Amino acid sequence: MLPFRSGRAPLSGATFAFFLLALLSCVALAADKTPKPEASAKPQKKERPKPQEGVTNVPIPAGHDAKGLVLPEYDLKGNLRGKLEAGLTRRLDDERVEFRKMKFTTFTPEKQIEMEIIMTTSIFNLKTQVLNSTERSTVKRADFEVAGDAMQFEMLTRQGTLTGNVKMVVHGKNRAPRNEGE
Repeated sequence: MLPFRSGRAPLSGATFAFFLLALLSCVALAADKTPKPEASAKPQKKERPKPQEGVTNVPIPAGHDAKGLVLPEYDLKGNLRGKLEAGLTRRLDDERVEFRKMKFTTFTPEKQIEMEIIMTTSIFNLKTQVLNSTERSTVKRADFEVAGDAMQFEMLTRQGTLTGNVKMVVHGKNRAPRNEGE
């Protein structure tokens, strides 16, 4: 025989209190979440390197040449960011240096080679840290190679612009052979 006529037991005080406590804790947890500020939703911009981090000291007096010059570039923490190698270096004046057969290698924070920039002839401005070339220049990375008739490269931000007859070759996996019926 059933304890109650309808077959249902009324909510006891303990069961009612448990459900009320669960409901209130869910409401409290939902209200506790604070919306994220919009600034964190946007990708954070990389901090622009300081002017002291670039290639600042070229040990050649104005009007003189040097063969086989290698100039390392360090950040403020002393980590190697890049290495500039030139076949012939000529100091034009206090702000400008000319490089011939130049190769600039950039490195990741893990000290792995990131990319190489190869220029036949280029002029580097020590004040603005910009490398300019009006001859064919090439940028090589593990996944691509791009070349153009002229190039401007900012040493601090690692941003470059290639202009005139630009050709890019992307290296990657071979595509899967397609069926002739598709």
